[in-house]
Amino acid sequence: MFQLRRDEKAGDRKRFEEGVNAYEKEWKREPFHFERDKARIEGEYIPNPRPVGNRAVIIAHGHTVNRCSSLKYALMFYRMGFHVVIYDERHFGSSTGDFSTLGEKEAEDLICLYSLVKKRFGEDCRIGLHGESMGAATCLYALKDIDPAFVIADCPFEDSELLFRQFISKKLTIIPAVLVFFIEILAKIRYGYRIKEVSPIRSVSSSDVPVCFIHGKADNLILPKHSEDMIKVSKNPYSRIRLFEKADHAQSVILYPKEYEKLLQEFTEEVL
Repeated sequence: MFQLRRDEKAGDRKRFEEGVNAYEKEWKREPFHFERDKARIEGEYIPNPRPVGNRAVIIAHGHTVNRCSSLKYALMFYRMGFHVVIYDERHFGSSTGDFSTLGEKEAEDLICLYSLVKKRFGEDCRIGLHGESMGAATCLYALKDIDPAFVIADCPFEDSELLFRQFISKKLTIIPAVLVFFIEILAKIRYGYRIKEVSPIRSVSSSDVPVCFIHGKADNLILPKHSEDMIKVSKNPYSRIRLFEKADHAQSVILYPKEYEKLLQEFTEEVL
């Protein structure tokens, strides 16, 4: 389970090892699973023995990784007195599922998990969401059906169709709209994935949940403009955005761990 991607750096290794050490030697863990839409989703509740009030956070990882990637964030929330919930999104880690849908089915899984966390920690539990990359977009897209206490969205995309267009324009000379049209047809027929449906920015614009957007200014995979566009449509006065200098995709927490943790603490204390 505990593996790093080949492209992860020394900073990732240090934060990764700190999280793994706490996970393996310190934390009490309660495995759980549920089944939805032809996938078995597996994860763990990590109850905090010294909670600050009854509050919990669900952490959604990014594409190609699994729940171990969430440990660097889990460590911060645990120190802040949160119960922590980590899980493998469909198709990754110990969870099953034939494919990833970049947020569509993942959001429905998260909504189901949200209700399970309410049952585990009580109806009075204040539940927040933290997501990285695809996980961040998943958390935001889920706002169409749930109202968590807050969302922390680290390098999310605002709209999957826009994301595909930007990817294509970087790599190919073909007109993005033409290729996206064919990708959309293929994705719907083969995977049941509707590209135009996954639009986190629409969910944010219709929600009153406070969102903290985090993005690296040097992110060339998902441009910081995605977060900048979404903060403009967020209705909650506590919503904010933090752009980290020189940080590439999902690297803000690696380059600026102290500042990142301080941001989480300040934001959650303000909204809770």
